[in-house]
Amino acid sequence: MSVEQAVKDSFQTQTPNGFLYRLAEDFPAFKGHFDAYAVLPAVCQISLCSDAASRLLGYPVQLRALKRAKFLRPVLPQTDILVCLSSRPDGSFLAELINAKDSAKISQLTLQFTEKSK
Repeated sequence: MSVEQAVKDSFQTQTPNGFLYRLAEDFPAFKGHFDAYAVLPAVCQISLCSDAASRLLGYPVQLRALKRAKFLRPVLPQTDILVCLSSRPDGSFLAELINAKDSAKISQLTLQFTEKSK
């Protein structure tokens, strides 16, 4: 299974605050990313944001630019992540990834998306 498909499959629900994803222990990106201490790679956090933006906008998107990224805490297996998106005046999105269990901020990214070509 591709990581992109695994991201889609990990989606749980849309809440008033954002999009909730459950990253199970067998999420494919955890495999091999530090054998003794599995953490979610940053590129997968960006994939979560892309999937959330697609759901928000109602059409598939792809990343056009990552303008800013601040990673504050590692994401471990069995984590529920809330992806909160806010549109910016320049057309980009501020994405805040939050641990749904303890409300700790995981990362903050500013991204630009474009519609995914078919």
